[in-house]
Amino acid sequence: MMQKLWLILAAIAAVTLATEHGAIACSCMMPGPPCQSAWNADAVFSGTVLSIEQIDNDPRGRSWESRLVRFSVQRGFINGPSGTVDIVTGMGGGDCGYQFKVGGQYLVYASKNPASGRLSASICSRTKPLAEAAEDLRYLNTIGPTGSGGRVFGRVNELRRDPAESETVDYGPVEGIVVSVRGATFARDAVSDAAGRFEIGALPVGKATFTASLPFGFEPRTVESELDVRDPRACFQIDLPIQQVARASGIVLDAAGRPVKDVMVDAVAAELAGFDPPQYQYPVRTNERGEFQFDRLPPGTYVFGINLTNPGYGRRTGAPFFIPGSRVAREATVIELKAGDVKELEALTLPR
Repeated sequence: MMQKLWLILAAIAAVTLATEHGAIACSCMMPGPPCQSAWNADAVFSGTVLSIEQIDNDPRGRSWESRLVRFSVQRGFINGPSGTVDIVTGMGGGDCGYQFKVGGQYLVYASKNPASGRLSASICSRTKPLAEAAEDLRYLNTIGPTGSGGRVFGRVNELRRDPAESETVDYGPVEGIVVSVRGATFARDAVSDAAGRFEIGALPVGKATFTASLPFGFEPRTVESELDVRDPRACFQIDLPIQQVARASGIVLDAAGRPVKDVMVDAVAAELAGFDPPQYQYPVRTNERGEFQFDRLPPGTYVFGINLTNPGYGRRTGAPFFIPGSRVAREATVIELKAGDVKELEALTLPR
């Protein structure tokens, strides 16, 4: 179940260090198309693995085992080395290490460690077996000595979910969304077409900001991302899946009219009330003042209360209880939420 908007900013993935037990956690974003990944990498080359040995790597003052992979370089595409070159990668799993094999041929997108100067590669980049790199090679083999400027392109599509269903559906392209790229000396705009696609070209090398303003009722209202155009032949792919949302808030009181904290409140599609549905919409917890708020409800008709859903684990804390104050589903207050609505619900007063 999707509870949030994805903004897929294709970029070289980051490898982060976990704070507990000295463990390494791999955190990746999609690397984007070849014209983006190529210029985010410090070197791009094809080659054959000659040997792999285990080493003790020590970035940021922490020591862990890594692998040193020696390549015989076949062709350097961008800042490509010649002869033989060593690449550092993790052991695999949580450290994002790429599982190279001796004798294998690969297309490598490498990043340079600013401290050690070593090149590294991971599963978060577009590094892949050479036999699977047709799309990448089509771009890399046609790179000219100059370019007409960087470009940003992407697609806007709408996601929808019925409150009574767990699956989110792609409702197709969204036309008429204005996107902009602003730099220190320039400003360019575009509008998504009938296919939801947009493109802005002729971007000069340097820092820029991409923004998109979405219609009322969609989440988020504004998208903003920083771009670093490193080469006039580079690109950025920014896809915008957007969805309509509504908000509802209220308060939980005890029988004496005092606010109750740490109560889990459910929002359930009206047609599922009383049928013990799964948690298609995650519950929210009341704060110190007994207040609760649902921020990203799909538009639809709802009932609200406690113990209305099947948590799938553990035990309920009691019997179902609906706003305005009934254990009977058919007596629950039905609330219609439209895109962009912000509704204050009547208080939920718990029985003695």
